[in-house]
Amino acid sequence: MNERIYVISIGAYPNYGDEFITAAWLRFLAQARPEAEVWLDTRYPGNASALFAGMHPHLHTTDAVFRAVEDSRHGSGRSVTQIVRELGTPLYDLPLQVLREATTVHLLGGGFVNAVWPENQLLVEAMRAVKSVGGARLIATGQGLLPDVGERFTGFDHVSVRDRGSAFLLDCEVGVDDALLALPGGVSSGADEPIEVVLCVQNDAQDDGVFERLVAYARRCVETWQVPRERVRYVEAIPGGDYAGYAALHDLVAEDGFVPFSALWRDGFSMGPHQVWVSSRFHHHLVASAHGARGVALSGKKGYYDVKHNSVKALGSGWVLTDGTDETVPSLDLLPFPGDVADAHRRKLAEARSLYPGM
Repeated sequence: MNERIYVISIGAYPNYGDEFITAAWLRFLAQARPEAEVWLDTRYPGNASALFAGMHPHLHTTDAVFRAVEDSRHGSGRSVTQIVRELGTPLYDLPLQVLREATTVHLLGGGFVNAVWPENQLLVEAMRAVKSVGGARLIATGQGLLPDVGERFTGFDHVSVRDRGSAFLLDCEVGVDDALLALPGGVSSGADEPIEVVLCVQNDAQDDGVFERLVAYARRCVETWQVPRERVRYVEAIPGGDYAGYAALHDLVAEDGFVPFSALWRDGFSMGPHQVWVSSRFHHHLVASAHGARGVALSGKKGYYDVKHNSVKALGSGWVLTDGTDETVPSLDLLPFPGDVADAHRRKLAEARSLYPGM
């Protein structure tokens, strides 16, 4: 049988960070394993088909693992292990058989196997069940496990994590986020362009009452820095989920300054040292700082978002981290420029090549 790489992703919701990671791995596999079958399992395979079309020559999209999880939780009540091992689910037995015949099952990185979403442990259970049936190699990369839900990835052939707390839980080295696979670093030009402010304040996965506080803090930043409205943008990471922040701040944003996720994904958005970001989104922080942008990271969920943002600060982003309770905002003159992420990229690329050698 040909090599079948089965990739499980939380992407295709969509959410910019999860999509960025998924695209990074698919493009890497297109170079490292162009002849392999690649099956991408997400909650929304239709979305995935549109988001990732053409990124691997033998890409298929499916939802077998997520259907098994949903069936276990809200349908048959059987365990995910039973569903994968024993089948007996006529509506999606054929996709499950594809899963069971995988040679590698790879859980892509992100911060979703933790106590915020404890049901996602069932994704890991499904992977173990696949190994028990067909002996597939199990991989998990770039994981963020805090707040801890107790998952230790027992039986996996390879696991890497992106933050110090997760490394402590698994007693392993600290790795880097999977997005670094597509962030080579080395950006050094553009700092002399007129300053542009970029905003994003999410209203999901936040502690109670935090959204309003972070919106107020973002407003203070723009007003204090006195950057003209025509040079203020708002970049959406999750469609709709980030719109509430724009609705609250639109009077500060240029008339044509709202960048919806669809435009961000299809057309891209230039990031560079001329920008100062004020964003709650983790991958805005990571990707923008990797392109040389300065910024303020807004943390709205203690034990989760502060851990995520601190993992980027540990790479040298230089961004100020705040929960919005600060009475003053940092001076533009005192915001440092980020360090280069080239070394972090090399570490992630080395990990990828070790998992899929021959490139």
